[in-house]
Amino acid sequence: MVNSANLRSYRLNEFIQFVRNTLLITSQHNPTQLKIKTQYNELNKIFQRLEQAYKQDNTSDINAELAQLDTQRDQAIICLRMISEGYMRHPDEALQLAGKEVNTCINKYGTRLYNLNYSAETSALKNIARDLQTIPECMQAIEAMHLGDVVNEMKRVNQEFEKLFIQRLKESSETEGQSTKELVQFTTEAYRTLIKHVEAHDTLTPSTEYTLFISHLNENIEHFNEIVDRRKSSQETEGSLIA
Repeated sequence: MVNSANLRSYRLNEFIQFVRNTLLITSQHNPTQLKIKTQYNELNKIFQRLEQAYKQDNTSDINAELAQLDTQRDQAIICLRMISEGYMRHPDEALQLAGKEVNTCINKYGTRLYNLNYSAETSALKNIARDLQTIPECMQAIEAMHLGDVVNEMKRVNQEFEKLFIQRLKESSETEGQSTKELVQFTTEAYRTLIKHVEAHDTLTPSTEYTLFISHLNENIEHFNEIVDRRKSSQETEGSLIA
């Protein structure tokens, strides 16, 4: 029996790699001998269209700018964390407390914010900037450590990122996004059709060839399902306090 792939939870790049692996595994096991050549060809044909659309999406100027802004905001929050942690070891007790105040504020929203998905990180940084600029204790701590410019930079870049991200979502929904979404749906249907035929042949004419083939498919499925499980676990741990 072929395991259930958690396709709806895969990110687009993960989905594409998953299907690419599936096609490679199938080709290595001789789809003609397994009597699934037609289903394999159909999946491969649709997948090629999806992969091409994905490559075109990722060469857009907006994606490149988003990546740059994401790096800048990552650097800003890392800078805040590292400097505040350094001040926690300062010989001046007042500066120690200032470092702890800022570090505690950041940690409320996660310890590895740069590992969150785009939307989750945007929300976390927005909350951190708000706290650091409105809570009296945090404001005093930031002033004592002379980190006001860093907070302002993080807030500015995060706002630019959010604005551009929304623009990309709008453009995607109006143009390429709909096409890509449809191709993902068609690819998913073709994959499921392939799996149904594999399971039917394995039931009607079981053989070591089908057993080995299904085993290799399941290894691929388990790998990507584990990626989803780890991501969900990380978000529950780090993202539970995000407003």
